Amino acid sequence: MLSWDDLEPAWHEAFRLAWEAYGVPTIPVGAVVTDGDGNVIAGGRNRIFDSSAPPGQIFGSRVAHAEINALVQLPLDRRYEDCTLWTTLEPCSQCIGAAWLSTIGTLRYAATDVYAGASKTIERHIEAADSFKRNPMAVEGPLDGPPAVFAELLHAEIFLRNRPDSEVSVAYRERRPELVALATQLDLHAHAGKPLDDVLPRIWGELL
Repeated sequence: MLSWDDLEPAWHEAFRLAWEAYGVPTIPVGAVVTDGDGNVIAGGRNRIFDSSAPPGQIFGSRVAHAEINALVQLPLDRRYEDCTLWTTLEPCSQCIGAAWLSTIGTLRYAATDVYAGASKTIERHIEAADSFKRNPMAVEGPLDGPPAVFAELLHAEIFLRNRPDSEVSVAYRERRPELVALATQLDLHAHAGKPLDDVLPRIWGELL
């Protein structure tokens, strides 16, 4: 079982971005791209409900996902087969496809998305394309233990609190009732805006 300190630095940065998104609030997902040496070369967070973004990133749109805002920063002067996209939540079909089109070699996600996760899309559709033979992409996830619970919890909690009647909230209540109960118990919203490194130690035991 992974502890917070056991996680690779790329995960720390992706979770920090997800926590920042949670505090905005928008959909709390963060993503980073690392090169072959593990150095973070791009990062982004969900900005669907944001009114601004750093230059070149997307905001105020249904396509303004964390993975997209990381991938759009990658220059066209090279390919990225040796790079990894790290994202805190299982990507949707849009983001799986965008990672593949960006020539990313490996995609890793921290937690399952019971509503819109599309990790199997790479097997069902992309691998059927002839171009996949020269541009394969491995998909790995989810993580084990508290990191996965926390990533999924952020996503569930913000919908349950802000959009309780949405299809996403219904899916979580039907398929992840124990997570819904944990969201109520922890009251993450009370910690919004505080540094993630201060918040996680306080709730880590509950995430077990």
